[in-house]
Amino acid sequence: MDISPLSPTTQTAKPAAQTQSAEKAGQEFEALMVGQMLESMFAGVETGSAFGGGQGERTWRSFMLQEYGKAIAEAGTLGIGRMVEADVARLYGQTSEGTKG
Repeated sequence: MDISPLSPTTQTAKPAAQTQSAEKAGQEFEALMVGQMLESMFAGVETGSAFGGGQGERTWRSFMLQEYGKAIAEAGTLGIGRMVEADVARLYGQTSEGTKG
């Protein structure tokens, strides 16, 4: 009797989960990086009268910039997330090959 250690559905499900995980990691990294870049860019910009200005605007500006970062990352126009995704996927490939016996 020949019994396979893994079923075919298990073998195909794991790479799909790894691919989704790599995509998510890439997009989250890009969102974080773009948000930080925008915060640096807006650091010298005075709060204006358009939104009331003052301490309230300074406090909520970081949240707004984080959301801008998420929106830019979702659009994928910079390509940073795709580069990170490729590296994470490559890393997953190396670790899964290293665990095979």
